[in-house]
Amino acid sequence: MASRFVEADEQFIEELKQGSENRNTKRSTDYWTGIFRQWANTRGENEELESYEVPRVKEALSQFFAELRKENGKEFEPDSLKVMQASLDRYLKRKNYPKSIVRDTEFLSLRELGMGKRPNKAQSLCSRQNTGS
Repeated sequence: MASRFVEADEQFIEELKQGSENRNTKRSTDYWTGIFRQWANTRGENEELESYEVPRVKEALSQFFAELRKENGKEFEPDSLKVMQASLDRYLKRKNYPKSIVRDTEFLSLRELGMGKRPNKAQSLCSRQNTGS
């Protein structure tokens, strides 16, 4: 009778982790990490985000998110900023970075950066008030 449990070495476990990551999630993580590296390179900064100390990560990412534009020069929507942050957070987690840029309080200001990029709130088509008629 076959054993219900098999021994799994570190390599096997790592292969399971790699195989379980959604292809689009991996693509997003790789893409935004690459964009950060391009930005860092143009600024003369270290491209390896995981090598930054916590205060420097916060500073660099604040500047990165503030300066980043779409290829057409327009600003990204807040939802796009969340995707970027989640992607960079996954990358840092993979690199065993001690903090999460999404969950840890040191990075709260990064999450608030998108607030100024929100599109204008939809305006009412009718400004009349209900007169009770």
